[in-house]
Amino acid sequence: MADRILVAYATRYGSTAEVAEAIGDELRKAGEKVDLLPVNEVRDLSPYRAAVIGSPIYMGRWLPEARVFVERYQHYLRTIPVACFAVGLTVASESAESLRRAEASMDEVRMLVNPVEVGIFPGKLDAGCLSGPDRAIIKLIRVKPGDFRNLDAVRSWARAILPKLAAAAMRSGNS
Repeated sequence: MADRILVAYATRYGSTAEVAEAIGDELRKAGEKVDLLPVNEVRDLSPYRAAVIGSPIYMGRWLPEARVFVERYQHYLRTIPVACFAVGLTVASESAESLRRAEASMDEVRMLVNPVEVGIFPGKLDAGCLSGPDRAIIKLIRVKPGDFRNLDAVRSWARAILPKLAAAAMRSGNS
């Protein structure tokens, strides 16, 4: 019987992995059995009664491996409650336009699954860790380096999704 929650994520430089870890830790504190895995390491969804899936936002979209994960497993993901999160530097400004664009980064995912909740979180940029092409992009769009993550907000979101995941499971008969 599926009794675990999957927290699956894509990450390029580790910031989104750390956000996923905070989500997984909070779910565990609430008594849940949680597996925290990069999307590329997930091979079987049958042990999971719910999933939380996240990706950083690059060029206005989730990373390809996160989108491929959702596409590959969409049939199973439609049978269990799913929450999604995105991590991006542009949302640190908290402007309505940056939040709208961050929401839009998940449009492809929403065509395949219907998340019970979506979280959008500011990210982290350590310019010294970037690849050459990413450094050029950051310079071009004039993004300032820094750690803009609010892990308290991430943990609060993780606590808030638990009842929504449970309610969705009850409605679908997957409890």
